[in-house]
Amino acid sequence: MQNRIIKNLYEIRNTRDFTPDTKPAVFISYKQDPDKVTAEQCAGIIKDAGLYYWLDFERIPPVEDDVRIAAYIEEGLDAASALLGIIGPDTFDSAWVPYETGGARGRQRFKNRIKSVSFSEKPHPLIAHYIYDPGIKKMPAFIELGTPLRCLCEVQEWTAYIAEILQQGSVPLHEAKSIQQRHRIHEIYERNINYFRA
Repeated sequence: MQNRIIKNLYEIRNTRDFTPDTKPAVFISYKQDPDKVTAEQCAGIIKDAGLYYWLDFERIPPVEDDVRIAAYIEEGLDAASALLGIIGPDTFDSAWVPYETGGARGRQRFKNRIKSVSFSEKPHPLIAHYIYDPGIKKMPAFIELGTPLRCLCEVQEWTAYIAEILQQGSVPLHEAKSIQQRHRIHEIYERNINYFRA
């Protein structure tokens, strides 16, 4: 069974139509029906910042097979430079958002974008979560691994900062310690993190 799944993943994973090293892209992770409009709004913000984005309904053809869906998601994560998760009241009824966030955290590509930043520290500069419903009672701990955002204006602010990071490529060692402060990503994190803790 496992060999069949691995074989299917390799057979499917050949549809990439942009090169991540030359076109920085943000993977948008969300629960399909309730959060689709919000995801489209965020895609517009990302596009306006001069970055590409990856949205499942634009990249995945209609398929019912979860293995095929996972393969397309893996391609999107491989090609992405950053991840924006859309978090609403129904998000955690789906297994895909945590799967995609975990996949983003594990990608070496995200580390290579800013070679000398310590990714064990919070927040990861290239991962954010837009929590558009602050009334959510229980927030998973993985939200704190990225930058929590409370409004579309903060999505725009974060996107502008990561666009600067991605356009300059790797950061020299002597600049690494100040990158989060220089781009004010850590400031957004500090402003919002207590708001989402229970």
